[in-house]
Amino acid sequence: MIQSKRYFFIILVLLSHQFCISQVHANSNSDRVDYLIELLKEPLDEESQEEIKGAIMRIWKISKSEEIQQKMSNIGHFIRFRQYQEAEDYLSLIILEQDDFMDAYYQRAIIHYYQGEINEARVDLLSVLSFERRHFDALRVLALVYEKQNKKSKAYFTYKELENCLLYTSDAADEEDSVDLGGRRI
Repeated sequence: MIQSKRYFFIILVLLSHQFCISQVHANSNSDRVDYLIELLKEPLDEESQEEIKGAIMRIWKISKSEEIQQKMSNIGHFIRFRQYQEAEDYLSLIILEQDDFMDAYYQRAIIHYYQGEINEARVDLLSVLSFERRHFDALRVLALVYEKQNKKSKAYFTYKELENCLLYTSDAADEEDSVDLGGRRI
C-alpha cells in the first residue's frame, strides 16, 4: 500500500509537468515515458501498474498544439454515434496537420479495426510503433491484427515484444498464452 501511494505520488508529480504541450518538451515527455516504463519493470501491485500505464498513455496522447488536442477530443462524438467513417476522415485531417501525432494514428487504427479494415489498421499501428516501439496498446492491437490475418508467428512475437514492455504485469502473459499456432500453444 505504501509502495502504491509512493508511485501514485510520483505519477502525479510527473503529470503536473506535462500540461505544457510545446515541441520544447517533447524530449522531456520521452524521458518521462522512459522512466515510467522502467517503473513497470519492477514488481508492483496491480493498482500501481494501472496508474503508471495510465500516465504513460496520457503522455502519448499529447499533441504539439492545443488546436489539434481540441480536435482529438471531438473524435469521441463520432465514435459514440458510430460514425466511424467521419471519425476516420477527421483523424486523417489531424494527421495531415501533425504527421507525427501517434495518438491520431492509433485512434484511426482502432477505427479501421472496428470497420474490418485490417490492413489499414496494421499500417497505422506500424506508424505508431515507428514513433514509440513500446506503445503497449498498439502492440496488443497489432498482435490481434496478425491473428486475424492468420499470421500466428508474427502475433506471437508481437506478444513477446509486448511482454518485454510490460515485464511484471499480467496483461502481456495472458495475451501471449491465447495465441494458438496451428493447434498448439507456444
